[in-house]
Amino acid sequence: MSDSVDILYGYECSYYAGKIRAYLRFKGIPFVEKHPDRKIFSTEIVKKIGFPVIPVIALSDGRVLQDTSDMIDYYECLFPRRPAIPDSAPEKVVSYWLELIGDEWLKLPALHYRWTYDYDFITAEMGRNNDPSYSVAEQKRIGRKIGAAFHGWLPKLGVTARTKKTIEFEYLEFLNLFENHLAVVPYLLGGIPSLGDFAFYGPLYAHLCRDPYSHRLMTEHAPKVVEWIERLSMCNERPRESYSREDMNRPTFIALVAHLSKDFVPTLIHEVTLLQCWLRSNRGSSVPRYFGECEFKLGRGTNHVVEEKRALMTYPQWMLQRVLDAYNSSSEIDKELTFELFSKLGASALFELDIKKRLVRKNYQLVQENSRLKNQ
Repeated sequence: MSDSVDILYGYECSYYAGKIRAYLRFKGIPFVEKHPDRKIFSTEIVKKIGFPVIPVIALSDGRVLQDTSDMIDYYECLFPRRPAIPDSAPEKVVSYWLELIGDEWLKLPALHYRWTYDYDFITAEMGRNNDPSYSVAEQKRIGRKIGAAFHGWLPKLGVTARTKKTIEFEYLEFLNLFENHLAVVPYLLGGIPSLGDFAFYGPLYAHLCRDPYSHRLMTEHAPKVVEWIERLSMCNERPRESYSREDMNRPTFIALVAHLSKDFVPTLIHEVTLLQCWLRSNRGSSVPRYFGECEFKLGRGTNHVVEEKRALMTYPQWMLQRVLDAYNSSSEIDKELTFELFSKLGASALFELDIKKRLVRKNYQLVQENSRLKNQ
């Protein structure tokens, strides 16, 4: 994996490839995108990472980046001009919170709509991506085989027949609130794209705008969201504005983020609290992707509230640590401003969490902090 420029291995239909692609374009960072087929997965990605995954960035010096948050951290240091992450709180804390919402909570509508309404479309595309030289019939067969693994994620997320109507109602309300916000500002935090925009773009572009059924839904209900996607897809503009605290206190922004936070915050707090107990009882370095299941609730404050089971996940704690680290490292004045804003967003309870058992990423894996992997 080496070339004169960095290589992004990804697909147009990939949630997280969409996130990092939009970021790289906004920053004006030179890169080449390659669509990995079966051979590239085997000889390049799995050989370096240890498992099949996209997106992956192969740096020109031979190193490989796998996680989009790590990718953005790397490039923000290397290319500080036009930062995607604001320097000061509460803007920085909000940016990390929006990234966490986009990466983890918007999975529910993204995967629901794709695998409920556009199964044939996406499995055919997966087959073409994996084996572009095969016949259409064989690509469809392979695509269905690949798709089975992705479809298996739905119950782990709590996406079931029981939650279907609530997920759809909540998503349409999200589109309405985002549409209202984009009527007054071009991006989440005002006049310039930020980390949150790129995290939202991943599911909204790759799944909910490209897939036929959800594309029609978005076009009908949220044309300004479609325009926002088009702006981030092109990123030819070079906005001169900076992030504004006034924009974060706009009623449209508060309503949008509060809507997303009302179910995600209690779900996340419960999950992290249980994970802290699990980590205290499991002192080995290895941390699994899932560590059990729990009940969660969707549609709070509505007449379509529903309860369901979902898997307990470890990765969201790692992302939440970024939110809390940004908060805890800010000045007392900025902490007060941030807490006040998050109270309006329905998310201030996050700052009451005491994460003593921290997670870090080593060799593309989550491990407990201060632990060593067996192969190190």
